[in-house]
Amino acid sequence: MRWARGWIFCTAFYYPALWLAASCFWALLGLLRSTFRGEHIVNLRVTAFGLMLWSAPANPTAHPGSDRGVFTSSPSWWILVPLCAFIAVALVRASRNRRVLGGLEVAVLSNFALVMPFARFHGHFHFTSPFILSSIFFFAVLCLGLYWMSTAWAGTGYWSRLAGLCSCAALMPLLILLLFQHLDRSRFGNFLWMLAPPTVVAALLACLCAPECSSAESQPIKSRAILSGLAATTLLAAGVAWGGPMAVHAFQQHRARANRAAVAKLPPIQVDAPYPKVFFQKGISFSAEFPNPYASAGARRMLRALHADGANAVALVPYGGMQLGSPEIHGFGRHSWESDEGLRELSRLAHALGMNVMLKPGIWIRGGHFGGDIEFASQAEREKWFEQYGSFIERYAKLAVEIHVDLFCVGGEFVRMSPYDKQWRKIIANVRRVYPGPVTYAANFGEEFQNLKFWDALDYIGLQEYYPLPNDLSTAALMEKVQAVQERFHKPVIFTEVGFPSAPGGNRHPWQDGKPGRADPQLQARSYRAIFQAFYDKPWFEGMYWWKVGTNGIGGSGDSSLTPWDKPAMQVVRKWYESNNRQNAGMSKTASKSGLASHHESK
Repeated sequence: MRWARGWIFCTAFYYPALWLAASCFWALLGLLRSTFRGEHIVNLRVTAFGLMLWSAPANPTAHPGSDRGVFTSSPSWWILVPLCAFIAVALVRASRNRRVLGGLEVAVLSNFALVMPFARFHGHFHFTSPFILSSIFFFAVLCLGLYWMSTAWAGTGYWSRLAGLCSCAALMPLLILLLFQHLDRSRFGNFLWMLAPPTVVAALLACLCAPECSSAESQPIKSRAILSGLAATTLLAAGVAWGGPMAVHAFQQHRARANRAAVAKLPPIQVDAPYPKVFFQKGISFSAEFPNPYASAGARRMLRALHADGANAVALVPYGGMQLGSPEIHGFGRHSWESDEGLRELSRLAHALGMNVMLKPGIWIRGGHFGGDIEFASQAEREKWFEQYGSFIERYAKLAVEIHVDLFCVGGEFVRMSPYDKQWRKIIANVRRVYPGPVTYAANFGEEFQNLKFWDALDYIGLQEYYPLPNDLSTAALMEKVQAVQERFHKPVIFTEVGFPSAPGGNRHPWQDGKPGRADPQLQARSYRAIFQAFYDKPWFEGMYWWKVGTNGIGGSGDSSLTPWDKPAMQVVRKWYESNNRQNAGMSKTASKSGLASHHESK
């Protein structure tokens, strides 16, 4: 009976302890930065596993991307060390002579801190000295917390204490994951199974010493304490189930109202403005990145920063989704990262700043597949895909008219689908019936770009420029390929995407993004400069869109991804964009807005 009371007490309080620990880990640093550094709370989630809160700098350009300050959902070990100590002291004092509750919370929190780096990096991490030292510290704190918990079974033998700790601290997270995974699809709960192994090892060590306890602690746990734990668990579960969605909805509504109020101050889009067929584009591909969707203050601040760096054009990239092998294409709805509302807001701001907009809808294939993998064995499925894609792209063509984008991209990188010339000419003709401006296609580098047949039906030859460059960064072979296509069709060329990762060997594998490892920002900058020097002054070349800058402002010299933001490559972009004398014919329609743009940017 004594053992059972101890087990029921710990089990009753385990869920609140888990939820509190997860909330400290996922929300505390964002809350502290919002309170003391004036950052904006940009995202809020209430899940079955904890509260999640993200903050971002009010001015992302004032914070280097390497700071990663925008991702404030995971405090580092330097804040969790005093946090563990504070919670330990507070709970031990609060429970007076009974250390079980304090030990439970400290054990769960330190266990989170111990396993979260492994869960976050999915096996791609470096065993640095701070990482090793913090892991040792948190394992020691975990042992201490479990030792305090074992007071619940004071006076029993080693195996009884071990059974009590393992059946509660090791098995409960697995049970909670099993119970809630059908209610909460959040990927954040998927690592709960990782809490069990270190808990078992720490319990083996913690039970080696019998807990020293006062006469009050040696008494069986009272029924009132157990009922308190059951009540706390019940109230928390009910609050998460009913109060959580209400809190998130209220936050989203507040953010939407703030967005609309901010955008309402901008001049309206001149939908009757002319559409120059050819204009020089000093562009950046602008991607919606967590935690800032297109419809956010963070996205608008970053767009202003790109304009300040000399960009006169921006590519907005909304997505539809599909499953590889299925011809069905679906949109992501009004709450997607690239929502119609967000596209309207950014287009309105871009035009107020005197920038041009390219709308470049894409297809996101579940599982991270490449668009060039799309193909169908049967003609019926292939025709259905073209029908679905035609409807998808026409929807965005209508939106392009509504927000007056200056260039529309009908698709890109469909390597195995683009040879069906008749179907693509039909899509292009349908788009032109809706959208009166210039149209292009973003062909993948290589055979698709060099063999595409319907360039004559478009206004620009669009290239996703990821051809490898040799170690001397010679562009002779690249120039030969591009010029051969241009001379065959006599159309202006733009790079609908171009980029290089800031990683060693990035010139040889320019398409590789997000690969962990050492950064080489200088190689990225030299590769950028080579592209500028080769193409910028060619009379048939009308600009490029560097891939990519995200709405969250992530980058920095320690980042090895494709983004140039806050790296030497961005300095190269700014130098060429600001110092070159090539004029943008499309800018004439927005020249009268320059005063308004400066006014709103100063705000």
